[in-house]
Amino acid sequence: MNVSELFELTHWITLEIENKQIAKKYQALQTILHTHSQPNQQKVPFESQKEELIDSLSKVPLGQLTRDQLDFLHHLGISDYVGEKGVEFVNDTLYINVIDVATSAQNIAQVIQEINGGVGKSTQLKSGLTGCVTEEEYETDHEILMRVSFTGNALMSNVTDFKNWGSTWYDIGRGIAMVHNASPEEVKVVGATKGSIIIELAVIASIATTTSVIILSALKVAEKVQSMMIQAEVLRGLKLKNGKLANELEKEAQIEKKAGIDEITAEVIKTLKIKTKEEGDKKVALGSSVKKLVDFIEKGGIVDFIIPEDKEGEENKNEELRIAFQEIRKLEKKLALIEYDVTSQNS
Repeated sequence: MNVSELFELTHWITLEIENKQIAKKYQALQTILHTHSQPNQQKVPFESQKEELIDSLSKVPLGQLTRDQLDFLHHLGISDYVGEKGVEFVNDTLYINVIDVATSAQNIAQVIQEINGGVGKSTQLKSGLTGCVTEEEYETDHEILMRVSFTGNALMSNVTDFKNWGSTWYDIGRGIAMVHNASPEEVKVVGATKGSIIIELAVIASIATTTSVIILSALKVAEKVQSMMIQAEVLRGLKLKNGKLANELEKEAQIEKKAGIDEITAEVIKTLKIKTKEEGDKKVALGSSVKKLVDFIEKGGIVDFIIPEDKEGEENKNEELRIAFQEIRKLEKKLALIEYDVTSQNS
């Protein structure tokens, strides 16, 4: 995560956690629960406080954050108690794994302490960075940062992988650039980090938007294909005499994948009004881009978008990309759950 991205996260925490009074709403519920745990105290209903808290937690826009920002939010002790996880925690504390009211009150008090601690650290970071951080600037105005993470089965573990994935991403960048009448050189490498290898690419907004549309559709295809492959594994686990069923299902999954790739390509061509007869080379290049991007996503690769804040007079300029980005986050969560289920079944 670059410094400007961290700085943006501190502002997000101020806006979405501190200003929305998340800790105070936890506190309102905790106060009533604590009263309930005291002897000879009149029991006061806490439904309204609970509902207000859950409503606020469910509206925290975690989908606006990049993966690195989400990881940092977790390290701050905040992410587990907002969004869907926060709602689950409240319901679990109040209704599912309840020992007694006093324990529930104590658990929520601990959460309040963690959230306030995380907000405090964020405030210190923001104060220290104020005046020292400038927005990321690239060679061309209005470029967007695409962070490509080579994870899962898309991992780079040697120079052969590096060569192969480099060629793959050249084809991905070339095809998407071509349909926007741009050259592959306009997809620029501006940074890289270690660990699971991450490459940062600077692209114009139109290329980023088209890439996000392809990724969003690719995740939908991957979800469908993965579900079918899981069903095939379940059939194999049953050890049926007719083993062809699982094989046929796997073949059908690959047919669905190819059909999905063709549909994505056709949709992008339609949206961008590409003349397939006169611009057949664009169609071919785009088809290759889509196929390789779908393969990359299916193998566990990740593409993040760091979208600059709108400047004055440019409101909602990248709204389409922001919406796609949030949908991508939701689908990635669903895929992660499917992968978790597969791991659980096979363990």
